[in-house]
Amino acid sequence: MKKFFGILILICLFFPGSVGAVSVDIPQGIAQGEPFWVELNSEKNVSSIYVKWMGKAVTYPADLPGTQKILLGAGLDHTGDYPLEFFFDFEDGTLSSKYTVSIGEKEYPEQRLTLPESMVTPPQEVIDRIVREREKIVRALNAIENDRFWSENFIRPVSGDVSSPFGVRRFLNDHPRSPHRGVDFRGPEGTPIKAMESGKVTLTGDFYYGGKTVILDHGLGLQTVYMHLSEIQVNQGEYISKEDIIGLVGMTGRSTGPHLHFGVYVLGEAVDPLPLVGE
Repeated sequence: MKKFFGILILICLFFPGSVGAVSVDIPQGIAQGEPFWVELNSEKNVSSIYVKWMGKAVTYPADLPGTQKILLGAGLDHTGDYPLEFFFDFEDGTLSSKYTVSIGEKEYPEQRLTLPESMVTPPQEVIDRIVREREKIVRALNAIENDRFWSENFIRPVSGDVSSPFGVRRFLNDHPRSPHRGVDFRGPEGTPIKAMESGKVTLTGDFYYGGKTVILDHGLGLQTVYMHLSEIQVNQGEYISKEDIIGLVGMTGRSTGPHLHFGVYVLGEAVDPLPLVGE
């Protein structure tokens, strides 16, 4: 995983009869589309941690005293300065702190593809279907489950090479399309796909663009997406464990060949999956 070098900020707030102290290590050099970890350290017991970032809020169960990491993401569509706020609940009061996190621009590669026009511009009769499916997917990716099912040791869902990286700017028949919000892995049709981490199946379906799709909610705003499957082997509402087989590689939906589109979202923002799986 890409190593970040952070700055250490010590926060102290005086409560009646005691002192609360938490150090917050925020990485520098964050670029658009990158996931990043914020490291917290405290010698005192903390009951909960409330985080506000990119217009979203989530309450983390606290693993303090000691050291704890918070997973956040710099959205692919965001550059500039953004506020990051923490609220730490102690037995004798609440500590709050606010920071400014700078997200730099990142130059992603371009990819130009020539496809049959029917794959580039969908027929009018399926537009309503596409809109309904997009709404379903957006709702699933923006849900926040209060329970945490994940650790920090994520796994690759398949072993194939990357055929299309995260963030690539695609031009289909010379027409620009939205950036690629996942990673495409090559793989023969029928290759088993493993869950990156434990979680709950929040959406399955056969969609116009993504084909047979599975979305897993790992808790605390972390979701993963698996698209173009030839077969789905889990059910919506089911809880699964890390490395469970959720389906098979395929080429359903808008696809030119068998592969897995794998996406990771943090608080509804697409981030590059590869740093999280150790690449």
